[in-house]
Amino acid sequence: MNMNLIENVRLTLLVSLALLVVALLLRRFKRNVLAKDLPAPPHAELTDLQVAYHPARLRVEVTMPSRQELHPGLVDRDHRTLHDWSKLTLGAGTHVIELDLPSLADGEHFFQLATSTQRTVRVFRLQQR
Repeated sequence: MNMNLIENVRLTLLVSLALLVVALLLRRFKRNVLAKDLPAPPHAELTDLQVAYHPARLRVEVTMPSRQELHPGLVDRDHRTLHDWSKLTLGAGTHVIELDLPSLADGEHFFQLATSTQRTVRVFRLQQR
């Protein structure tokens, strides 16, 4: 009878160890899936950027997933700020914003649209002559 008790304890320990290993593997798998495969939260999307003339201004189309604060600006090739417009707070949906351009030389310029979690930069060409 003593031998039967030892076999039962051994079998119980083996089953418990197997269940523990499976539980740890599932926990690790879940943590890896959450870290790698979750979709990124939706952000403000700059869908269109056009230059309008007379007077020179930028026409910016933005799609917002929720109410957010936007910081539009002009930057150079090295991402140094050249001009900032005042911040805008927009709700969910698609919005068209017109921003007056400062006096700029003809050529390529870079528009930056920043939120608290992202920054989008687009190039545009200005030709006034």
